[in-house]
Amino acid sequence: MLRKLAVAAALAALVPVAQAQETKVLFNSFIQPKHPFNTLILNLWLADVTKATGGRVRFEVPPSSLAAPPQQYDSTVKGVMDAAYQFHGFLADRVKLAQVAHLPWGSTNPVSNSRALWLTHEKFFATADEYKDVHLLTLFAALPGTTFSMKEPIRSLKDLKGLKMYGLPGIPARVLELAGAAVVAQPAVRSHEVISSGTVDAFSGYSVMDAAAFHTLQYAKSVTDLPGNLSVPSFAMFINKKKWQSIPQQDRDIITRMAGGGFAKYLAPYNELEDNARKEAVSKGVRIAMASDDFVAELRRIAQPLEQAWLADAQKLGVDGKAALAFYREESKKAP
Repeated sequence: MLRKLAVAAALAALVPVAQAQETKVLFNSFIQPKHPFNTLILNLWLADVTKATGGRVRFEVPPSSLAAPPQQYDSTVKGVMDAAYQFHGFLADRVKLAQVAHLPWGSTNPVSNSRALWLTHEKFFATADEYKDVHLLTLFAALPGTTFSMKEPIRSLKDLKGLKMYGLPGIPARVLELAGAAVVAQPAVRSHEVISSGTVDAFSGYSVMDAAAFHTLQYAKSVTDLPGNLSVPSFAMFINKKKWQSIPQQDRDIITRMAGGGFAKYLAPYNELEDNARKEAVSKGVRIAMASDDFVAELRRIAQPLEQAWLADAQKLGVDGKAALAFYREESKKAP
């Protein structure tokens, strides 16, 4: 009897220990819960991490964002949330090197771009320690952005001159400004307010799939695609340093393997989602046109200073920018 009681007591004593080994991570996503990035990519990765750690690391995603899109990094540092991701366009003042993904005329495949961005970070950028306030989990890229018009397709710089447009903050907005457009730059998740109000006659910087998800596609009558695209939105995913250290080493190792370049494969659904969104748009009367060679050449000329500015930033940080850019572009062309 006493032996049974002793065994029972020992088992009871182990319960708090097992519970203490479970780490809950408050992971913030600033995009609305039903956006495909959450439902088909992020949530799957979080679930797979939990499974891979045997349930020892669990994630809680708030039903609404705990901070504005530009405040994800700072809010993670302050402990408002444990982990998050942020658009590099809002980190341009402190993160220069990863902006390489935003430069025009890159690859269109999110998996290839994401893998290339992480490999380039490891090979060239990591020593610059630009994410020093957090523990960096991964870098990733979304679908390339295109340009929408409430009227006819935009076919030349003349069409852009003086045009009121919404532009994704960062390089997309900057290129449009250099082309002479009057640009309103806001987070993508808030673009509906600008576009639906009739403030602008065109918008640019994200994909057709995103336009459908943000409920802005319904205002467009045409789409102008650029060979090689105007820009690819990229993001950093990170976790609070103290929270990271609170996770047992064996589980940190598992997360590290599944993040980094391993996260890229989770972006595979994007291409099919984009294809379906485009078919749906065409069925509803949206005209999709390809920019002419002359228009592309004009935009390349205008955007060239942005590439030179990035190379200058890389040099200031002690990075061989030409080598890094060439490496990134070569890696991003490889099949996923």
